[in-house]
Amino acid sequence: MKKTRLLSITGLLAIGLMFGFNLAQAQSIGGEHAGTLDPTFGTGGTVTTRLGVTVTPVAAIEQSNRNIAVVAGIGDGFPSVSDFGLLVYSSNGTLIGRSGVAFGSNPYNNPIAAAVQPNGDIIVAGTSASVINEAQEFAFARFTPNGQLDPTFGEGGLVTTIFNNPCCETGFMTFSSLLLQPNGQIVVAGSAPPGRRNSPGMMVLARYNANGSLDTTFGTGGVVEQIPPVNTGALALLANGSYLVEGGPGSASEFSSTGVLQSTVTPGTVVAASQPTAASPIVFQPNGDYVTASTVGGGFQKTEVEAFRFSETGVEDPSFNSFKFNFGGVTSGFGAIALQSNGEILVAGSSALTRSGQGLFGVARLDSNGEFDTTFGTGGTLTTTFAGSNSLGVGALLIQTDGKIVAVGGEIDSQNDNILDLTMARYFGN
Repeated sequence: MKKTRLLSITGLLAIGLMFGFNLAQAQSIGGEHAGTLDPTFGTGGTVTTRLGVTVTPVAAIEQSNRNIAVVAGIGDGFPSVSDFGLLVYSSNGTLIGRSGVAFGSNPYNNPIAAAVQPNGDIIVAGTSASVINEAQEFAFARFTPNGQLDPTFGEGGLVTTIFNNPCCETGFMTFSSLLLQPNGQIVVAGSAPPGRRNSPGMMVLARYNANGSLDTTFGTGGVVEQIPPVNTGALALLANGSYLVEGGPGSASEFSSTGVLQSTVTPGTVVAASQPTAASPIVFQPNGDYVTASTVGGGFQKTEVEAFRFSETGVEDPSFNSFKFNFGGVTSGFGAIALQSNGEILVAGSSALTRSGQGLFGVARLDSNGEFDTTFGTGGTLTTTFAGSNSLGVGALLIQTDGKIVAVGGEIDSQNDNILDLTMARYFGN
């Protein structure tokens, strides 16, 4: 397997670990070890933001000034009714900015993924619809580092694309992944389920220029509508210009640089990759393999978490130690995954000390071969509780340039159980 150079959000944010991180300095800060809450962040290492509306995080980004930008759906408590939101925090966890945007009169605007460009601009991608469960459009917003829409992108900072959906009657579209290429182009993937009996469904790839216009040299007018579909998940750009589409366990496909589905997958050097999302929890390792995690059964009325590794061609790697684990509670659920520059894997989600008990943040760190890093937390895992009584767990992870780990999630609001508050915790990484 060829050595890769990743340009995903996780990879970009972690590069500083190799060049600017002072291990001795980190170890001298009060003697804290990896997995200990950072007391300089929020209150004792945690932050709870109550906006009076539901906040659903999908990604976290460290900006050049060390502020933290959280990409989230910001809604009013009703299912799927939300805007694309951007919350900006200072490096110590103080909320200093809030932006939100809807696409026209559409009430159902759901961000799924985000990518940061070299100049600090943030691209947020997802779906937009006028009717619930009828997400007909892929939607994009580009924010400048200060949280304003970038008027040079699309129309006033916004782009939407409606697909023909020849396979489907409903027009329902789901969004899975966002890839930012080194040349500034944007590639996205999604799918549409069968709209009627015996309909095969459809997989979609689309490529956009840096200004948000469709690249007409790709597919048909910038869009590939693949029928019958291939499984859609993470995206990677290979050195030969082809695209690797990883659809989860045991599924991999390759499309040419112009959008033609290839008969076989040819392993190659990965030069850029999509970041993990809730819809596509996949990270590429430096050798081109990819790791994914999920919630699995753990026995009677219990759930646990398990991570797996696959080759670029979708073959499970038996040398990776796939085993079920929890974060220290009775039952655990998967929420987010991230890759450190040294190859270690962070897996996060929720944990409960009893079957009906309070949900906690749970984080585990695995080495590059799937074993617990016993220097992290307690034997490789940790849990964190918040002032509220109903923490729901981690939905996004950020590895900062100084090695610290930020976990972002939510909890049911103590004043109104119809909405979710945003919660964050920051841990020492080394």
